[in-house]
Amino acid sequence: MKIQNGKILLAGCVLSFSAMAGTMGTPLSEEYRPWSVIGSLGYTWYNNFYNTASTTNPSTQAAIGDGQTPLGRFAISRDLGSFKTARFGVEIGVQNGNTARLAISQATLDDIGGIAPHVTVKPMLDLLAIASWQPVARIPLLGIIKPGIAYRHMQVNDRFTFNDLSEVAFELQAGLGVRISDRASLSLNYQGVFDRNTTYTINTTTFTGHTSNIPAQNGLLLSLSYTI
Repeated sequence: MKIQNGKILLAGCVLSFSAMAGTMGTPLSEEYRPWSVIGSLGYTWYNNFYNTASTTNPSTQAAIGDGQTPLGRFAISRDLGSFKTARFGVEIGVQNGNTARLAISQATLDDIGGIAPHVTVKPMLDLLAIASWQPVARIPLLGIIKPGIAYRHMQVNDRFTFNDLSEVAFELQAGLGVRISDRASLSLNYQGVFDRNTTYTINTTTFTGHTSNIPAQNGLLLSLSYTI
């Protein structure tokens, strides 16, 4: 019994030593941390929303188009692995939407009361694949590309005679970044959310309208990524 207990104790010591040896020589700063949080600020342009060029009324006051708006985005990403100088991962995020008027000509609006429908694009959810690469190891510059899908919902606020829409669109982010520490990087990215063309159809008999798709958008994002 004593011999058997001694063997168990010896085996335990060997396993403990192996575990310790496996962690020796690995600084805490090099610990693998697959999760990151990403905060972004930027500006985006929606197509097919009201601007002064979309009306033929000469008395219309000049103004910034409804489709131009600042945006904020928050995301969580997971690193999945690397191949040579490239790293791959996945990211899920949310960003604010916009409130706007539809870009329907005044001549058409006159047939349905003369006032452009007022809509809200709700906050957007997206799921992106991530590919980044650092061509030169000693230079902390990164190339970044993020293709994926975005879910958007557009609600008409001021009437029931136009349709609401919920759609999944293709999204692409791409840009350049720089590592500012072992765990943080800063990047400037283009963001596009694309769907089919947006058209507005008016039925002057029933005084109803139909919007075919949520307008596409193009923007710029300044993003800070931090590994947690």
